[in-house]
Parts: sequence; structure tokens; C-alpha cells
Amino acid sequence: MKRILASCILFLFIYTLYAQYDTSQFTGLWVLQSVKFKRPVDLNKDGYRSSDAFWEFDECRKDQQIELLPDYNAKTYYGSNKSGCTNEVKTYKWNLKEELVKEVKYELGKRVVDERRPTVLKLNDVTGNDAKVFVVIGVDENILTLKGLVKSSANTTEEAILIYRKRKK
Repeated sequence: MKRILASCILFLFIYTLYAQYDTSQFTGLWVLQSVKFKRPVDLNKDGYRSSDAFWEFDECRKDQQIELLPDYNAKTYYGSNKSGCTNEVKTYKWNLKEELVKEVKYELGKRVVDERRPTVLKLNDVTGNDAKVFVVIGVDENILTLKGLVKSSANTTEEAILIYRKRKK
């Protein structure tokens, strides 16, 4: 009996070391504050390229929120708080898990593959057709920082860092 109890305590200790985030840290309504692209883009076709998407986004595109509920349901809101914008709401199921992520880059002409197991936030469409995947950079009671792909044109995406601020109720 003592061995079983000791094994359970050891398992819980090791699990807490490897569990990076508590899902309760993620619940709430998160309002988009910043989008930084890896490479400069010209989203608004004004001839100037910028890494800061907020210089490139119109007011409607800046108005984005993610609501992560404790029951693992989620909603994304686009243009819901600005007048003149088309209000778009999508429903998802969300989860967190550690997954193998490979990042390929070139340093001094050599291909370098970085493999790691970060925590990933997945938003899965209820139909199973639309899934959004973000690497969690960090989360606290006020700020959620994610890395993911953001549309840069009708049929291309660019890697970006997205920063959300939690809306107080």
C-alpha cells in the first residue's frame, strides 16, 4: 500500500513538473492587442511593408477576440465591437496539449531543424474542417501570447506573434 501511495505521489510530482499550464489560466475573453509578423508585409497595399500588422490592419480587422470557456467551448469574434464592420462569430472546441513542433531555418547557408515540444492551443471547428493551431508563448492573468499563422492575403499566410489582453468582467 505504501508503494502504491509513493508511486502516486511521485507520478503527481513529475506530472506537475511537465504540465506547463493550467487550463483555468486560459479561460476568459481575450482581446487582440498586437500582431507582429516574422517578415514585413504590405496588407493594405499602400506600398509600405511593416512587421507590425496593426499598421497594416483596418479597424475591422483589429477588432478580434477569442473567448475560451471552462467547458472547452470557444468563440472567435471579428468586427463585433466596431460600427460598420461585418460581425463574424465562429464556434470551436479548444484544448491544450504538448506536441512535437519542427521549425526549419537557415543559418550561414545551412538548414537547421529545431525540434521541441511546446504547449499548443488548438481551436477545432465543430464541423472538423477548420482548425486553428497556436504555439503558446506565455500566459498570465492579463496577457496571452501565441505564435501562429495569420492570413496575409487571400491565399497566403505568414507566421506571427499575437498578443491578447484579458477583458475584465
